[in-house]
Amino acid sequence: MNRIVALKGLSAGSSPLPAGSIAAPAPDGPLHLEFKPLLDCAEIRTAWSNLAARALEPNPFFEPDFALAAAQHLVAFRDAAAILVWQGGETSPARRLMGFLPCLPQGRLFGPDMLTALADARVFSGAPLIDRERGGAVLDAIMTRKPARRGLILRAIDLDGAFAQALRASSERLGLPLKPEPATPSLARRRAEPGNPNALRDALAREGKVTLVEAGARSDIRDAIELVLAIEASGSRARARSATLQDTREVGFVRAMTRGLARIRQCRTGLLMLDERPIAGAIILGKAQRSWLYTSTQDEAYALFEPERLLLALMQQATPSRQILRRRGEAFSGNGSVPIGTLTLSAAVEHSPKHIALRARDALRWRGLRLRRAVAGG
Repeated sequence: MNRIVALKGLSAGSSPLPAGSIAAPAPDGPLHLEFKPLLDCAEIRTAWSNLAARALEPNPFFEPDFALAAAQHLVAFRDAAAILVWQGGETSPARRLMGFLPCLPQGRLFGPDMLTALADARVFSGAPLIDRERGGAVLDAIMTRKPARRGLILRAIDLDGAFAQALRASSERLGLPLKPEPATPSLARRRAEPGNPNALRDALAREGKVTLVEAGARSDIRDAIELVLAIEASGSRARARSATLQDTREVGFVRAMTRGLARIRQCRTGLLMLDERPIAGAIILGKAQRSWLYTSTQDEAYALFEPERLLLALMQQATPSRQILRRRGEAFSGNGSVPIGTLTLSAAVEHSPKHIALRARDALRWRGLRLRRAVAGG
């Protein structure tokens, strides 16, 4: 069964970029759009990874190792798809992926079928992967063709970042209104104060030797991840039945995602040791100047000494040139916070019978795809 949704104006399928191809297409070559279920994007993993490495705004949450693990393990990502922007013909050895926008299409029959970019509590940055050299052309192509031409909602976006700036320029060129909506200002702009790490460390040192351990080798990262999960499962989250280890899907995702990102140096872990005992742990994603605190936890037996805050402060001190951000764009002391918010691109709504019929057709196609996937998956 052909699992690729073919919409009017979009390619009905594609073949993966040859693994050994290094030739680039003409810099001003035409762009072609394809709409593909996220899980099926494993077929284009090489081209996808190459795009992530040259993205206008790097985003570990849309790397193949994160997104494919989520699509495989998590129900929230089951219906996710991706708009792919290609340059070069399907059979061309120089074919290149220029844009990757994960999304959750909405199938409303009689209203504006606005496209919603993939958003989830686990995705701290929603910036799609766009080729930095042709960012403007890629965005223009996405916004003027199905399915995004009816409007686009993007959440968890750095409103001052490179992607947001490129999207503003594109919306001005096309004459489409773009509305920014900052996240709760009091939270988005707040600095997360880690406290005085020296004072925290001196207090804890009275209980034993305090050491920061950051895993380097992949095998060490894997073991460190298990220790972080074990610390989390020993406290209040376990009593509330919300610990990661208590959810088969969630723990499968975390293990697969961190293992994959560690392989490309997009994941690092930190453990705060008291003598030989880990009493706090953290998982950091990203390898550029900006990285994200995915999760952190502490042994509640030592909560009085705030080992989690101490661990994060020490990790920031260890790499002062790298900005570590929390979920809402909050930064640790010494680094500026990031204004995270939502960007909504509006388009004119067509109400003629013809356009209502076309919206109904596209919505039914998407629902039919979801039904076939559910039946195929058993």
